[in-house]
Amino acid sequence: MIFETIRRSRLLVTALAVAALAIPAEAYYHYVYFSSRGGPFSPIYGRFDVTKLIDSTVVFCVNGSGPAAYFPNDSFPSVIAEIEQAAAAWNAVPNSAMHVAFGGLEYNGQNQNTPGGDVVFQDLGPGLLGLGSPNLPATPQFATVNGVTFVPISRSTVILTDNTSIQPGPSYLEMFFTTAVHEFGHALGLQHTWTASAMSQDVIRNTSRSRPLDADDIASFSELYGVQGWANNYGTISGRVAYSNGSPVSMASVVAIPLVGPAVSTLTNPDGSYTIHGLPPNNYLIYVHPLPPDAIASNGSGLLLAADSNGLPFQPSGSFRTVFYPNTLDPSQATSVGLNPGSNMSGYNFTVQANSGPPAYDFLVYSFPDTGTHNYTYNAAAINPQMVTPAFLNVTNGASLFAVQANPPASTPVPQSISILGVGTADSCALANVFPCFLSYGSPTELAGYFNLSPSMGIGPRHLVFNFGNDLYVVPDGLNFVQQGPPYTTSVVANGDGTATVVGGNFGPDSRVFFDGLQAFTISQNSGSIAVNPPPGTNGQTSTITVFNADAQNSMQFYLAPQDAPIYQYGQVAVPQIASVNPLGLPAGLSGAPATGFVDITATNGNFVPGQVTVGVGTTDVTVTGVWVLAPNHLVVNISVAPGAVLGTTELSVISGFQVMTAPFQILPPNGVLPLVSGVLSADSYLPTVVRGGYGAVYGQNLQMGSAGTVALNGQPLTVTFTSGSQINFVVPAGVPTGPTPLTVSNGSGSITLILPIGDPPPAIQSVSSTQGTTVDAQHAANVGDVLSVYVTGFNPNALPALSRLGVTISGLPMTIVSIAPAVNGQSQIQFVLGQSFAGSQVPLAVWLDGSSSNPYTITAH
Repeated sequence: MIFETIRRSRLLVTALAVAALAIPAEAYYHYVYFSSRGGPFSPIYGRFDVTKLIDSTVVFCVNGSGPAAYFPNDSFPSVIAEIEQAAAAWNAVPNSAMHVAFGGLEYNGQNQNTPGGDVVFQDLGPGLLGLGSPNLPATPQFATVNGVTFVPISRSTVILTDNTSIQPGPSYLEMFFTTAVHEFGHALGLQHTWTASAMSQDVIRNTSRSRPLDADDIASFSELYGVQGWANNYGTISGRVAYSNGSPVSMASVVAIPLVGPAVSTLTNPDGSYTIHGLPPNNYLIYVHPLPPDAIASNGSGLLLAADSNGLPFQPSGSFRTVFYPNTLDPSQATSVGLNPGSNMSGYNFTVQANSGPPAYDFLVYSFPDTGTHNYTYNAAAINPQMVTPAFLNVTNGASLFAVQANPPASTPVPQSISILGVGTADSCALANVFPCFLSYGSPTELAGYFNLSPSMGIGPRHLVFNFGNDLYVVPDGLNFVQQGPPYTTSVVANGDGTATVVGGNFGPDSRVFFDGLQAFTISQNSGSIAVNPPPGTNGQTSTITVFNADAQNSMQFYLAPQDAPIYQYGQVAVPQIASVNPLGLPAGLSGAPATGFVDITATNGNFVPGQVTVGVGTTDVTVTGVWVLAPNHLVVNISVAPGAVLGTTELSVISGFQVMTAPFQILPPNGVLPLVSGVLSADSYLPTVVRGGYGAVYGQNLQMGSAGTVALNGQPLTVTFTSGSQINFVVPAGVPTGPTPLTVSNGSGSITLILPIGDPPPAIQSVSSTQGTTVDAQHAANVGDVLSVYVTGFNPNALPALSRLGVTISGLPMTIVSIAPAVNGQSQIQFVLGQSFAGSQVPLAVWLDGSSSNPYTITAH
């Protein structure tokens, strides 16, 4: 089990934002086993067996009791929203063969047989942010599936605080979200990292809502769950680390870091060998550093060591001096390694010198927002500003200041120089009192770094190197370069028509408004106000408003405490309730195939909004594979029940905004005569939406169609072109209405009905470009926050669809659409905001019309 603890005492940003972790993070690392103690040392990982999951989806259910206590204006629905978003972050990893889904609320003690996870709430004690743990056995039980040997995870647990008045604070703070993402990572099979990514300890973590995962997280997850050939889009670096006497260095952290861009790392094997997979194409420097002194705590709260087949751990080697390849303390003398997709660079070996311990670790880096100018200052003493970490520097300001502090109460060691990779090096201000320089001050000692920056340096994270003369300490993503101050909010106004206007500044097309833990739908915006549709609320609810920009800044940076931020007061709202569930249950699957059917749900006083409703069945034995809103009080959902599911009552939950409704649901005994449908896809695109006039395919078991067998769409028989025991192909008439439609499959002995989305032919993507007109594709990258134009064919330029019918997704995550307009050569131009970072990965972009997806178009997204 991985424990997240706090050792920091200084107040940064808010009184609740004190959340450094006591455990220094282990680099891009899994739960690792080796078949023997003598080698060869090929890692065997702990992970979920995707073949045991419904629709290749691992489901996490949330204990329905929720936290015991809340910070003012916080609520269980807001907590649920953050948990849903944390699961969605991992579900968006490019080229993943496994999906991650929110499974709704579950009863206490709910029995379930399908591998999955539980999110529960406990008193974590002083300093603990959260816990994440896969239930790996003390003695590994190896399994081999499709030629890959691993240790199966059958169950995982995510434990979050049962009192949001303490760290990591109310759920609407970004720290709660990044903590949830971190703990989900542990539950999925990942340990810590020192690359400032989601799996780093909080003291050095530099992720956000706009960048919930970094390249290190994506590489580590892909090692476990990537589709075949996933590594073809990335590069690989390998080598060995040894002491000067030739003996191997075990569990050294080897990091590939570009001057600009995310770092990716791994730990060495017992023989000193290492391989870093999943490196986005770039030019990299490579450095190696030791585990810090408290990486493996005696109470078991640190790294879970790699073990052999008997469960006996391999111990790490001792400390050594940090160096860049080839064994230099000067990054400017380090060898740059250029990687293209598919590059496999080997032989990058290190010879290191043993020492008594690293000179520094767990550095906090922060900057000083100025509430008067809504910017950052380099003269902290003059205005006595508050502090924010991770640090942001506005490159348009020129003179810039950041501060560095060892995790209190430790005193910060004073280096000989501080470098920002790719920017410059600062010596002591006592030697030359001109930018760049740094000085030490205070007790315990802190550092202040002064640099001159310019807009030509771009935006995004930058890396810090501290040189102590005979050793180094590197902080990946220690600084964030931005080109404006944080968004700020001054008020929120209810407009009387159910909408609201958030007033403030530093807003842009990438700005997102959150009511507690839920994003509001943007109606219109300018630099000083954003009009939104608030999420459906509960009676008299008070929600805290935060604006997030794609550059990772947010409006909460200007408030000393969350309760100082603007709030929105909901009016009187009748209590929503589930009125009917039909049918009241579904049978379990049989013979290795799930049983799928649709459930019709009606409510009273509901406010169902398409795209904002989640349905779960409270057990990992059940997966919800589709949700469609027919009316504000009417839903239909497709539900698949696993073979071997625990029979009996579970909890069906419908969550719409802040409205949570529940009802009992029955898992019934298997029915051996019914068709078992595992999925219905377009026979042309293999997507869940079938185009009018196109072909569909039903997959599953018990599909043999006797003389009485039929396939019917909304009661009308369809033409069947192929049938077998596991597949039926059918034709969708060209004139049927679009939208969710009941499809009934009968094998002559029994029948099942599920919802099939019917759509029009989707558009075809021709190209993507930036606002400057430059091409965006797999070789030409876009950056988070960019407004991009995707050009498509297939629309009538004189009758373009409404924005409400359109969607743009990148790696499955929805992007904010700004406009649609006719373009040259019969094309249509759709402008959207790249509101999510993918750490330099190649990701699929798709345009959707009425649920039908275009061809995927690959872009590289930083």
